[in-house]
Amino acid sequence: MLRRLHIGTFRPALSFIGLLSFITSFFGSRLFATLNPTIVIQQQGIHFHHFWYGIALMGIAGWLAITWKSERLDRAYAVMYGLGAGFIGDEVGLLLTLGNYQSELTYDFFIGAISSATLLLLVIRYRVVLKREVSYLMTREGLALLGVFVTGFSLILFAFGSLSFGTPLALVGIVVILREVLVKHDTVLEGRMPRGVSFIAALSILGGANLILAGVGNILFPPVINTSDFAGIGLPAGTVALISTIFLLLAFVALALGSLKILAGLVLRTGKSWVWSLGIATSISSIFLDASSLGASPELLSGLLTGNGIEFPTSIIAIIYLTRPYVKAFYRKTPAQVQGIGLPHSTNLSVEASSRG
Repeated sequence: MLRRLHIGTFRPALSFIGLLSFITSFFGSRLFATLNPTIVIQQQGIHFHHFWYGIALMGIAGWLAITWKSERLDRAYAVMYGLGAGFIGDEVGLLLTLGNYQSELTYDFFIGAISSATLLLLVIRYRVVLKREVSYLMTREGLALLGVFVTGFSLILFAFGSLSFGTPLALVGIVVILREVLVKHDTVLEGRMPRGVSFIAALSILGGANLILAGVGNILFPPVINTSDFAGIGLPAGTVALISTIFLLLAFVALALGSLKILAGLVLRTGKSWVWSLGIATSISSIFLDASSLGASPELLSGLLTGNGIEFPTSIIAIIYLTRPYVKAFYRKTPAQVQGIGLPHSTNLSVEASSRG
């Protein structure tokens, strides 16, 4: 991709120097601030936090890299950029909380930054190998790996004693694993199946699990609705109870729709026409269910009914992909047409001739 866009040659040494400088700067500034919490620079009531020095370093390095390039200076720019990023990263928690230097958000940022940088370096350096390996995820093996991930991820819920959430998630993962391991697969059908179908199936399974967890959560821990939530609206008596009932019904709808989405994800690879209709119907329903809780206050609904609002984007992706002409054609093929694919041309002609005779 880099060669096609003529961006330039990837230089892993600069990335390594910059990342090493970032890590050293982050932990160095955090260690100094922890050991010397009272040492600050303050002039005329202005506290000069070290993230300002980080911004200055990154700005200078970026500008010099644009205007004055050389191989030796590029390494200096990488050091300056990494140092500045470390100074800023050390005070991410302070910036986000407007005053709490010890906020755990700083450590979350550090872990996220290091993970993202490592993944990006791997993608750039080994993109050809990764592309070949990731292509296997578009097969039934990918869905089996998804089942392993979902089952393993449920362990963290059990670790926190949340059986009501961990149990359905573990069951979803186990069902996916058994489905992909035990069910006999049609190799001819899989040979003509669009690769993106497995990805959409994975999104459907994850979305279904998300809906089930959200439904269970809203049933076991229903949102507390008070008349104060509707202050100034002037609702008639009994409206609060009606709204509570509606939310409870939506929770059961989420359970049912989540189960259907998991079913759709399990059978999307069969190529049957009714499966396509089920995938479209569950995606559209998820969008409406997700939209039904938009605008609800955290006090009223404790967030979106669908957990974290992932249903809307994933459902949009599923609808766009499933309505593409070549994907629709995959689900419109009859069993006879499927069996004909993969046969030699002469064999197909002989079959047609025998059928005419």
